Amino acid sequence: MRTRTPLTAAALAMAAALTLTACGDSDSGDGKAGKIEGAKDSTSAVPESPAPEAEVPEGAPDVSLPKDVELVFDWDEASKPEEIAAQRDVQNYLRSVFRGVTEQSSADPAAPFYARDQALAYARDQVDQSLDAGVTLTGTQRFYRLDRQRYASAVGFAFCADQAEMYSKEVGSGKVLRTEESDSSYLYYQVTMSKSPGRDDVWQATTIDVETEATQCRG
Repeated sequence: MRTRTPLTAAALAMAAALTLTACGDSDSGDGKAGKIEGAKDSTSAVPESPAPEAEVPEGAPDVSLPKDVELVFDWDEASKPEEIAAQRDVQNYLRSVFRGVTEQSSADPAAPFYARDQALAYARDQVDQSLDAGVTLTGTQRFYRLDRQRYASAVGFAFCADQAEMYSKEVGSGKVLRTEESDSSYLYYQVTMSKSPGRDDVWQATTIDVETEATQCRG
């Protein structure tokens, strides 16, 4: 089990990963997403993810972000309906975490809509860290090199992130705490998505594990 990474100016919230391991989940197939032998390597360049307003499930809360915060998903599109929905909602889960930080609210309804169990605890912890530090986020974070694996009742996603252009910003002064690119700019995520209980059209993150200083994601 990795230890909890302290919040830093260079890496806040999704940029500074809470290092809870991906605890087992009864709906997750093998309980953890990961890079699976033979899983598809999704490296096709897509300029940015589709607008969340165009794809969100019925009744979903707002996951929009401030104009100065952009998440770019350089992922190919899934081909099977359930994988399409799971991939849409893993993106919405990531947006919900960033939204909680930028809204400075652990009560924002987006995270519990798109997550439960350990993944929801992760999202709330990221907000708590930002509140404790008195900082929010500004900039662009890119997600790429997607591996997608289907299990019996879950879909696992493993992917890299480049946070070199995502910065912390002091809430009070608005000062942007810029940092230089380094090994700390790269993260490797593993997220397990399962259907939301009682719904077929919504997928929720149940586990998340984030590796910091993921040098395998450079280049």
